[in-house]
Amino acid sequence: MGRRGILQDKKDNLVKDLEGTTLSFKKLGKKYGVSRQAIYAFSKKQGIKRPKRPRGHQTEGCPLCQKLIQISEKPHSEFISIHTIVKETGGSRIKCVSHLRTLRGKGLVDEKFGRLQSKRVEKAYAVYFKKRLPVLTIGRKVGIKNFHSVIRKHRESGWNVPPSLYVYDDKERSRVLSESQRRKQRRRGMSGASKG
Repeated sequence: MGRRGILQDKKDNLVKDLEGTTLSFKKLGKKYGVSRQAIYAFSKKQGIKRPKRPRGHQTEGCPLCQKLIQISEKPHSEFISIHTIVKETGGSRIKCVSHLRTLRGKGLVDEKFGRLQSKRVEKAYAVYFKKRLPVLTIGRKVGIKNFHSVIRKHRESGWNVPPSLYVYDDKERSRVLSESQRRKQRRRGMSGASKG
């Protein structure tokens, strides 16, 4: 019995595989014990239409993509740094960045998600969203000299940074300003006394 006879005996199963799966002719050839050319010739002779293979990265079946989507659904997720994302997913930075690029391209995550590079800025924003503290105090707590400028830069870049929970009243503002002026005068007095 020749190769053609082998395929004729398994015709029903082969037709199901050709119409129902996206397995390559080579893999089907191995399964049925014939060459890929024989499978190709059989499919052409029978006029079988093959299903198209999906192109590109399949986000539905990718566990890393699913984890990234889950993280992105948290509140204020665009203010989570890439370092934290890599730590939570357990993957490498390179893999996370490439998967994030794919998810952004498909519109499954926000454009800003995963773009924050600084762990300190992430900590500052976490305090900014939860506690009623002045922005200057938040910056000092996490070690950022000018957290105001970071917020301003992000707002100008299109980030959705809500207003601060802390609101100055007139008395508070004047008290803070007078304290800072007194500090400056003390510094000037100390530097002047040390020179004399």
